[in-house]
Amino acid sequence: MFAVLMCITQEHDLRLVVVAALICAIACSAAFGFHLRAQRAGPSAMRWAWIALTGLVAGSGVWATHFIAMLAYRPSLPMGYDLAGTAASLATAIIGMGAGFALPVLQPRRGVVVAGGAITGLSVGAMHFMGIAAVRAQALIGWDYPYVWAAIVLGAVGAAASFFACHRLTGRRQWTVAAGLLVLAIVALHFTAMAAVRLTPDPRLALPPELVQRGALAIATVGLAAVILTSAAALIWMERVGRRATLSGLRGALDVLSAALGFFDAQGRLVSWNRAYAVLLTQFGLTVEEGMRRQAIGDACIRAGWVTQDAEIERQSAYYHGEAAPPIQVCLPDGRWMQHEAFVTSDGGAVTVLIDITQQHEAARALAEARDAAEAANRAKSHFLANMSHEIRTPLNGVLGVADLLAVTELSGRQRELVDVIQTSGGLLNALLTDLLDLARVEAGVAELRPEATDIAALVSAVGRLFAARAEQKGLELRVEVDADAMGWAACDAIRLRQVLGNLVSNAVKFTEAGEVVLSVLRDGDRLTFQVRDTGLGFDAAAKAQLFGRFQLGDDSATRKHGGAGLGLAICQEYVRLMGGELDCVSALGQGSAFAFSLDLPALAETPAAVGPGVAPGAPGQFRVLVVDDNAVNRQVLGLILDSVGIEHAEVENGRDGVEAATAGGFDAVLMDIQMPVMDGFEATRRIRGWEKDAGRPRMPIYIVSANCLQEHVDAGIAAGADGHISKPVSVAQLVGALEPHAAAKLAA
Repeated sequence: MFAVLMCITQEHDLRLVVVAALICAIACSAAFGFHLRAQRAGPSAMRWAWIALTGLVAGSGVWATHFIAMLAYRPSLPMGYDLAGTAASLATAIIGMGAGFALPVLQPRRGVVVAGGAITGLSVGAMHFMGIAAVRAQALIGWDYPYVWAAIVLGAVGAAASFFACHRLTGRRQWTVAAGLLVLAIVALHFTAMAAVRLTPDPRLALPPELVQRGALAIATVGLAAVILTSAAALIWMERVGRRATLSGLRGALDVLSAALGFFDAQGRLVSWNRAYAVLLTQFGLTVEEGMRRQAIGDACIRAGWVTQDAEIERQSAYYHGEAAPPIQVCLPDGRWMQHEAFVTSDGGAVTVLIDITQQHEAARALAEARDAAEAANRAKSHFLANMSHEIRTPLNGVLGVADLLAVTELSGRQRELVDVIQTSGGLLNALLTDLLDLARVEAGVAELRPEATDIAALVSAVGRLFAARAEQKGLELRVEVDADAMGWAACDAIRLRQVLGNLVSNAVKFTEAGEVVLSVLRDGDRLTFQVRDTGLGFDAAAKAQLFGRFQLGDDSATRKHGGAGLGLAICQEYVRLMGGELDCVSALGQGSAFAFSLDLPALAETPAAVGPGVAPGAPGQFRVLVVDDNAVNRQVLGLILDSVGIEHAEVENGRDGVEAATAGGFDAVLMDIQMPVMDGFEATRRIRGWEKDAGRPRMPIYIVSANCLQEHVDAGIAAGADGHISKPVSVAQLVGALEPHAAAKLAA
C-alpha cells in the first residue's frame, strides 16, 4: 500500500491524475447508463445498439483514463509508445468490456452478472498491461509480480462488485453506486500495477523513430475522449428527443381517455397527468400543478366528501409500504361513480387511475333488480303451486279417502272395479301434484337431503312390492336383486331414494309389454350402484338427448300409448345429483333399456335397533282422537277412517277450538290441519305444548294432517311441536299406521 501511495504522489503529476479520474468517472457512469438502457430495451436491434455503445464508451473511456494517467507518469527517462501495441490495448478494452457488459443483459442471473463484472475487470487489466508493454524507454522494464497479481485481483473483484450492486439496487443508486465501485476498481488496478513497474535505465537502448511521442498521445487521447463523450452525449440527446416525442404522442393519447391518470414520483409529487385528471381535480377546488403533493390531493378528496378519512389513511399507508392501494368506489357530486386504484412503480413512484364506472353501476343495479324480480317470480310460482296443490288435494282427500274405505267393504265385482278406477286415477293425480311441487323446489334451489339410517335391502324390496301387482297384471316378471355386500344399513335420504327408484321402476313397467323388469343393487367399497333394466321398447340416441329434460315425453304424438307429464326423469336426475350421483342410461330401439346411478353410501358399522310391531287399536272408547280441520269433507273422511278401525273421535273447526278441546282433557292424540280461520294449526300446536309443559301433563301425540306438504311445512310443524306430518289425501294405511304405536302404548299402560 505504501509503495502505491509513493508511486502516486512522487512519480505522477497529480493534476493529470485528477483529470484521468474524472474521465474514468464520466466513462463508467455513461457505460452503466447505457447498460441499463440495454436491459430495458428488450430483445431487439436497439438492445444490440446499446450493448455496442456501452462497450465502445467503457473501453475507450478506460483506455483514455489509462493513457492520461500514463501521461501523468514522470519516470525522468525518454519514452514513446508502440502504435500497434497501443491500438491493440484499445481494441482489447472495447471488446472485453463490451462482452462483460453484454452478459448480464442477455442472461440476468446472479452468477452471470458477477462473471460479466469479472470479465470487465480482467479486460481492464489486460488493456493496462498491454499498454505498459507498448511503452518504449531507455530502460529495462521489470515487474514486481505480487503487485501485478494484486492489481488483477483488485480489478476483477471490484468490477464484479460493481455489477452485483447494479443487479441488486434500484433507482438512481443502481448506476451511481455501480459506477463508483467500478471507478475505484479501475483506479486501484492502475496504480497498483504502476507500483509493480521496475525501470532500470540503460543508455545503450535507442528509441525507434516511429514511436508515438507523449505529446501526440496526449492529443490522440484527449481527442478520442472528446469524440466518445460527444457521441455518447449526442445519442443520449437523441434518445431524450425521441422519448419526448413519444411522451408527447402518449400524452395526446392519454388526454382522449375517459379515465383520469395521475403520475407521482417517489417523493409523492405529481409529475404528469392527463386532461381528465385535471378536470376531476377542479371539481374539489384544486388547480393541477406539477409538484403537487399526493397528501394534499387526498386531503381535498376528504373535504369534498369523496372518500372517508379511514380509507385515505389506508391508501397512504399502502403507499408508504410500497404496496398497491386497495380499489375504492366513490360517487361524485354529479352522480357519476368512479373507481380509484393506485399502483406503485419500480422506482417508488405511483400511478393513480380513476375510471368512470357509472354504466357498470347501472348495469349491476339493473341486474340486481332483474335477479330480484326473477326470484320474486320464482317464489310466486312456488307459492302458486303450493296453493294449487292445497286446493286440489283437499277435495282429492275426500275422493281417495272414501275410495279407500269402500275398498275394504263388501263390494260386487262391478263396484270393486269402479273403486279401483277411482283409486288409480286419484293416485295418478296425487303423484302428478307431488312431481310439480318437487320440480318447483328443485328449480328454487331449496330441495334438501335428510339422511337417516336406512335398510337398503328393505327399501329396495318395498319398491319392488309396490309395483309387483301392476307388473303381474301385464304378465311381466319383476325381480329385485340385492348383492350380498349391499345388504345392511346406510345413511341416506330414504324418501328421495325411494322416489327415484319408484319412478324408474314405474317407467320400466309402463314401457315394457313382455319380458322382465329387474331392480338391482351392487356395492363396490363405499359406493352403491342402483340399476333398473327392462326388456321394453328402448329408445335411440336422439331420444336419449332429450330424455332428462323437463316436460319431455318418450312419445309426445297424438297417438301415444302411455301417459305422463314428462317430469319424472327430470326430477330423478335432480335428486340423484343432489345425492352426489349422476343418472345415466343405455338403450337401443327394441332392445330394452337400463337406468343406473351410483352413490357414496358407506355401510353403517352399527345396525339401528329394530322397532317392535305395533298393536291394533283396542275397543272403542279406550283411545280418543281430536280432529281439528275447517273443511267438513276432510273431517268426515278422517272420521270415517277412524270409525273403520274403532277409534273414538271428536271434531272442531279451527285452531282455537282445538286448543280448548285438547286442554280440556280426554284425548289421546290430535290430528291438526294447518290453514284454518281464527288460529292456524302451528299456533294451536304450540299452545297445546305450552299447556302440557305448564300443567305437567304427558306429551300428547299431535300429527299435522294437511294438503300443504312442502318440506318447509313439515319442518314448521316439527318446530311447533308436532310428532309428524301426514299429507292429504290421507289413506287408511297411512293414518292408522301413524296412530297405531300410540294406541298400542295406551292399551299396554
